[in-house]
Amino acid sequence: MAISQIKFSRSLSLLVFAAACSSKPIERSTEVSPPLAAHTIPAAVTETPATEHKTEHAVEHKAAPQDAHDNHHATAAATKDSHAANHHPAPKTPDAQTAWTYLKNGNNRYLKKHYRKDGKTSEDRKRLAKGQAPHTIVLSCSDSRVPPEHIFDQALGELFVIRVAGEALDSSVVASIEYAVAHLGTQLLVVMGHESCGAVKAAATAQAGVSTGSADLDKLVADIKPRLTRFPSSSSTKNYIEESKVNASSVAQDLLNRSAIIRDKVKAGQLTIKPALYYLETGAVEWM
Repeated sequence: MAISQIKFSRSLSLLVFAAACSSKPIERSTEVSPPLAAHTIPAAVTETPATEHKTEHAVEHKAAPQDAHDNHHATAAATKDSHAANHHPAPKTPDAQTAWTYLKNGNNRYLKKHYRKDGKTSEDRKRLAKGQAPHTIVLSCSDSRVPPEHIFDQALGELFVIRVAGEALDSSVVASIEYAVAHLGTQLLVVMGHESCGAVKAAATAQAGVSTGSADLDKLVADIKPRLTRFPSSSSTKNYIEESKVNASSVAQDLLNRSAIIRDKVKAGQLTIKPALYYLETGAVEWM
C-alpha cells in the first residue's frame, strides 16, 4: 500500500474516532409510563353538589372531580386522635344522616363502576398520620367478598371497620366500637351482614352438643345461634338471606343491651345504628 494511502486511512480513522468521542451519549428515558386513566363520571350522573363537601377543617388538597367525592370533608379532617379517655374532646365528624348519605352514594357509585379517584395519595397518608375522624363505624363479616371500603367506595380515614365472621360479638369487638364512638366521635354505626354467610349457616345448622371444630369456633357459633331461634335448623331461606338480616338486626340490639357507652350515645342522639345486608352477586346494600 502506498504511503499516501496509509496516511489518508489513518486521518480518516482519527476523524471518525473524534466524531464518536464528541457525540452525546445515548440518553435513556427514566419517565415511567402513566397508569391507565381512571374512569371518570359523566356530569349527567353527578349526585351531590361540590358545596356539600365543604368542611370546617381547612386542608390544602388537589381538586377532586366534583361528582366523585361525596364526603371530602371527612378525608380532609386534620384532627388529633385521642387514645385515652377524657384527654381531649372527640374530633368533629358529620352527623349520622350525612354519613349515611355518603354510604348510599358510595354504594351507588360502586354499582355503576364510577369510582372516586381522591383520598388515597401519599399526601392523604401524611395528613391522616396526624389523626383520624371516620364518619362511619362498620361492623361487618370477615368474608373476603365483603370489603366495606370498596362496597361504599370510601377513601383512607373515612371508615372505622371491625370485621369478624357473622358479625359475632366479643369484648374486643365491642371495645373497638366503643373506642370509635367515645374517642373519635363517630355518629353512625352500620352492622352489615351478607347473603350466603358461612358463619350464619354454621350457627343455623349447628346441633346441640356437637362441636363445630374447635373451642373458638364453638364460641363464635354460640354467639350467633341464639339470634336465629325463629328459624328451624332443618330448613333455611334462600342463601340464608332472612337469617342474615335477623342476625344483623339482632347484633345491633345486642350492642345496645351490652354497652353503656353505645346505649348512652344513642339516647343522647349522638349515635345512630343501622343494620344492613350486602348482596354478593349484585353488589347492592339493603338497609333495614
